[in-house]
Amino acid sequence: MVEDADPIRTQAAAWFARLHDDEVSEAEQAEHQAWLDADPAHRQAHERIERTWRMLSDFSATPEISQRLAAIPAATPQPAPQLRRRPGPVRWLVACAAAMTAVVIGWRLLVPAPASELRYASAVGEHRSITLEDGTQLELDTGTQVRVRYSAQQRRISLDQGRAFFRVAPDTARPLTVDTAQGSVRAVGTEFEVYSRADALDVTLFEGKVQLRAATVDDSTAALATLIPGQRAHLAVGQRLQVQTFQGGSAPAWLQGQLVFNDLPLRLAIEEFNRYGGPPLRVGDADLGELRISGVFRSNDSAGFVEALTALHGISAHKNAAGETELQR
Repeated sequence: MVEDADPIRTQAAAWFARLHDDEVSEAEQAEHQAWLDADPAHRQAHERIERTWRMLSDFSATPEISQRLAAIPAATPQPAPQLRRRPGPVRWLVACAAAMTAVVIGWRLLVPAPASELRYASAVGEHRSITLEDGTQLELDTGTQVRVRYSAQQRRISLDQGRAFFRVAPDTARPLTVDTAQGSVRAVGTEFEVYSRADALDVTLFEGKVQLRAATVDDSTAALATLIPGQRAHLAVGQRLQVQTFQGGSAPAWLQGQLVFNDLPLRLAIEEFNRYGGPPLRVGDADLGELRISGVFRSNDSAGFVEALTALHGISAHKNAAGETELQR
């Protein structure tokens, strides 16, 4: 007999079996949806059962798996007490679903599971929200690319370009690491933003605690800094790490479509607007690019930004031959 000490996993197996019955009713489908909505752990357990079912064809050729699969027909786990018994084929599916869970768990103890890689990206001007299998939430800013690699031993996300906000699901056994070309950020359960550019890395912490490390292959370097909420770290190529405090809310302003500049050089403010794909802006000369800008602006309203510059700083704007809005004094 296959026994499962996790009651939620047992219920998920029973639900999986019931929904694969030809006679499943609309009331049962509604009952299943209510069970999923009652607790995020229910949905995660059900998704694991579905993934396990799909994985069987990939694992069946493995000798360790073949031996364990041979015991499945004899398995007769009981469905969760609150679920009604169903005849023949359904009870067999319950047995298989629960047995498969035990098979794959046992196989992972014998053979470490490789980390599979998933890729996510947001288009220019797009904001995308993603929930990973462990409940971690990713918010991708415009033009952002990430690669997610989860295994039984670790959680790693590569931020290849752009900016992302992370709400990390706690898992002390598997701290989550965000890798960039300039360095990495390590967290257990926390909320933070990472902005990766060609020559610099910015990390802003809103909740919890993170460690910032230099870029290495094996995480062998000591932490460069440990941030606390309200701190922002800036790591640029050829420069020392800078850590500053910031005044902000509980999440980045760009999640609400805003850009907040606090004494920022105009050239960097223009880079931010151009990332969102509106009419391109260009600074006419280097001195003007160092003008310090402060304010809150809509990320999709570069025209309003130009109007504010004209009114506050006497800057003129015209269209050049390349179709850019060129700013000059």
